This record gives sequence, structure tokens and C-alpha cells, in this order.
Amino acid sequence: MQHIMNGIYMVEGLRLGNVYVIEAADGLTLVDTSVPGSLSRIEKDLRSAGRKLSDIKRILITHAHWDHHGSLAELKEATGARVYAHHRCESAILRGKRKPVTPPYSQLGGLDRVIAAAWVRPRLKFNLSVQVDCKLKEGDRLDEVLPGLTVVDIPGHSPGQCGFWQPEHRLFFGGDLLMRTPWGRFLLPMAAATPDMEEAKRSIRKVAEMNVATLCQGHGKPCIGNAGSLIRAFADKLR
Repeated sequence: MQHIMNGIYMVEGLRLGNVYVIEAADGLTLVDTSVPGSLSRIEKDLRSAGRKLSDIKRILITHAHWDHHGSLAELKEATGARVYAHHRCESAILRGKRKPVTPPYSQLGGLDRVIAAAWVRPRLKFNLSVQVDCKLKEGDRLDEVLPGLTVVDIPGHSPGQCGFWQPEHRLFFGGDLLMRTPWGRFLLPMAAATPDMEEAKRSIRKVAEMNVATLCQGHGKPCIGNAGSLIRAFADKLR
């Protein structure tokens, strides 16, 4: 596993979608679960760090897209971990009660329409039915996961997308608030999977005011130590 800071790690070797690991006295918490079929890779990386699947006690889902909850059902069955998801939309999707919200084709450009039709929409229809043990809302404290960890609403990419903020360490788990390229550049979330891009931009500006030091986003390498200035610079361009 990649070490991010004391007690915080990222699973390595996944095909798509980052999975973060938070250590606590009673075991581990995962943030997101990557795409379907990722359980064996997660188990292997945990084992390399001297941990095992049964150490996983909680799973936090930033938003209910296929590349973030794809292995949730497998992990829930294998570990019995408690599942946490936002009460707005995301919890119902994970429980199989509704489908993810997708942007209408009318608001997408030509290439994004192709991406949405050929790649995004088929995968966002991925079916699952998982018990959600804790429905989250903004301001909820998750001290059992990490002392001071707080839920922050960051909708736009998904109506109930949320992040997890630890102010003492200025650490933020941001889901798909932003994308990060291999060379470190921030991008807006994928338009073909973002039903409300203006709301997504407002969420970016909201996080830009939080003075984040370390951003653990869903795609790309974590931005460690200097995230705040980079997020603010990106947010300024959106104005």
C-alpha cells in the first residue's frame, strides 16, 4: 500500500478508482471500493502490509458510481463491514432502489455524448443491492473512523457525493470532486458522468476555501502537502 500519512494509505495496483485505507484502534476503514472484481487486489495489498480482509470494519462510499462501489457487495459479504453512504440519492442506489443520475445528452458535446452512450451509461447501470448501515449528511462526525473526520457535501458529479474532511491534518477524501492527470494537473469531473457541472464547480469552490493540505481523490495520485494552493488556483479559473 502507498503510505500517505500516519494511518492513511492507498491500495496500489487497481485498474480504475482509488481505494483508501484508514487505520483505527478497532480495525480498518475503506474509502470507496473501486470497480467490480477488485476484492482480490485489495486483499493482496492488505496482506502485504500485514493486514487481512477481516480487519475491515467500515466502508465509506463517496458517491454511487460503478468505479467507486463496484466491489462493495463482495467486500460487505466477505467482511461484514458497516457501509456508510449519503442519504441523498447514494444510499438508495447502493440498496438497489434507484439508478444513478446521468446528464441528458442535450447538455453534452459530441464526444461526451459518445463517451456517455458507449462507456458511462452502461456501467452506471451496474446493479447491486447492499445494506447501508449509516446514512450520512453534511456535518456528521465519524470519530470512530478517524477523530475529527467530518462529512462534507460536494454534489454535482452525483447528487449525493460527499467528501470526508479531517481539519487537524487538513486531509480531504474528495471522491470525484476533481480528476488528476498523471502529470499532476487538475481537471473537472468527467462531463459524460456529471449531471450538474455548475453544481460541481460550486463544490470545487467550496473545497478551495477549506485550506486542504492533502487531497485523496478518486482518480489520479493523491495530492500530498500542497493541495490547497492548487485547488484554489483551479477554482479561480472557473470564475
